[in-house]
Amino acid sequence: MKIIKEKQPKAFFLENVRHLEKHNDGKTFETIRKILTEDLGYSFEHKIVKASDFGLPTHRPRLYMIGFRKDINPEGFSFPESIPLTMTMSDVLGGKCPKKIGFTLRVGGSGSGIHDRRNWDSYLVDGKARRITVEEGKMMMGFPENFVFPVSKAQALKQLGNSVAVSAIQVVGSGITNTLSYRVSYSRAERTFNRDSTMRLQTPVAA
Repeated sequence: MKIIKEKQPKAFFLENVRHLEKHNDGKTFETIRKILTEDLGYSFEHKIVKASDFGLPTHRPRLYMIGFRKDINPEGFSFPESIPLTMTMSDVLGGKCPKKIGFTLRVGGSGSGIHDRRNWDSYLVDGKARRITVEEGKMMMGFPENFVFPVSKAQALKQLGNSVAVSAIQVVGSGITNTLSYRVSYSRAERTFNRDSTMRLQTPVAA
């Protein structure tokens, strides 16, 4: 929020874990909302968005927070509708995967269960457990094929595990830019209309 205060962008897009909304009985989230709206002068919209809502074969719910500077007075922004899931883990891993795809050889931290989607070190593919590759991780998170992680395989997988869902970010981000573009076009049309109206009022009428 320090960056938002200093740069005062036309819009912001914040992403965090979904539990932020309920942290400390919702007090943390309410503090963030008040700072953004009352102190910094932005509108505020939020929603829990799942990666699987935007075509990715992973659940990964995240809290998205969107706001526009109030002097821009944007209209028409809404979180995009979800799209059908067209890719499954069987597609990603190139083999038949059981419904309980979360089975792993090693569970993650923070008390996550053995079927937790965060545990993606190893999956059952055609009845055999194997580790996920970097390329498969990229597909799961929506990265383009030509995207390169300039680090070791272990570090790349760690970064993918902490990554945003690229497809979801793209869709929501497009909604923000479309809203801003509409507002700019509307403002220009409004100025043109006002200018033309003023010119007509000032033009003398012939007797």
